[in-house]
Parts: sequence; structure tokens; C-alpha cells
Amino acid sequence: MNETLESIFQSAWSRLKNYQDFMKNKPAVIAFSGGKDSSLLLQFYLWLHNKNLISHFPTIYHLDHSIRDNAEQESEILKYIRSIAPNSIFKKKTFQSSPTRPN
Repeated sequence: MNETLESIFQSAWSRLKNYQDFMKNKPAVIAFSGGKDSSLLLQFYLWLHNKNLISHFPTIYHLDHSIRDNAEQESEILKYIRSIAPNSIFKKKTFQSSPTRPN
């Protein structure tokens, strides 16, 4: 991890002072889309865990709306998660798209 990101994460943790006890004692669930925001949030929680600032690594949750075929994207998401947090819990929820109702 580069020094800039380390500094940002340390600053974020300091600013979360009112929530630190809660975060230390309650496991989190991260909604992970594979985008930049959720990837950074996952990296932050990995940093917290590696620094022993939290006791539980979060469950990573991916929601599939079944709007389009994204099997390749999901495969890449799982590969990425396994590369940075091999022992993490990954859960996926799939919603079946509902058929169009006739008029």
C-alpha cells in the first residue's frame, strides 16, 4: 500500500472516532459491486483488519439484479476478492427478472 493511501485510511479512521467501538465489535457487511467506491471501501476494511483495528473481516455481499448477463464481471469480482482477502466470506443474492405482464 502506498503512503498516500495509508495516510488517507489513517485519517478516515481518526475521523470515525465516534464509531470505532461499534466497528471494532460488530462485523460489517460490504455491498460490493466491483466499482471504485466499493473496492476502496473493501481496501479500507482490509487495512483496518490488518492493523488489528477491527476484530472481524466483513462479509462481502454482491447483489445480482439479473438485468444483464454479468457472469464474466462476477467472476472477476470473486477473483479480485480472493486475491486480497482469501479467507473472506462472499455472499451473492440473485433476483430473477420478472416477466412482462400483458396489457
